[in-house]
Amino acid sequence: MSTRVNGSLPESADPPLGELFDSTHVVAELAATTREGVIAEIVARVAAMGLVTDARWLEAALAERERMVPTAMPNGVAFMHARHRAADKFPHQFLFLARSAKGVAFGSPDEKPTHLFFLLALRKDMAHLRWLARLSWICRNRATVATLLKAKTAEDIARILRIAVEELPGNLKQR
Repeated sequence: MSTRVNGSLPESADPPLGELFDSTHVVAELAATTREGVIAEIVARVAAMGLVTDARWLEAALAERERMVPTAMPNGVAFMHARHRAADKFPHQFLFLARSAKGVAFGSPDEKPTHLFFLLALRKDMAHLRWLARLSWICRNRATVATLLKAKTAEDIARILRIAVEELPGNLKQR
């Protein structure tokens, strides 16, 4: 775990999951059925929570990023993020997770539906890359993805993700 200096994390440290994510950062079932709808629904939710100061910017940035190269991966997971960091748009860094049981065509290379949509909103590139690596590692495990899809509530989903982060291998653990 990172050692705090004067109450804050060292510049090189990543924010811990508990500072980025909790059960309020989960949509247990999306209503959206299209890529554009998923983006709009997630942006509306994070804007309503006060996690972003400019919802129009975020929606446009996510849509642009998805048009360039989709963030969906095989195994039914997408890792949405803006192409450029914009710390001024986020009062607080966060991770957000939305789920679709039915799945949405989101541009996955395997052309299968995407069921889990992570939104990463971190201020520093290195923290973004390390959290992306952690989430990618977690979601490459089909059993973990299946457990996230079967979870009944947002609280269950958040708990499963916390446990998965705690079980990361040494080189991916929080420093």
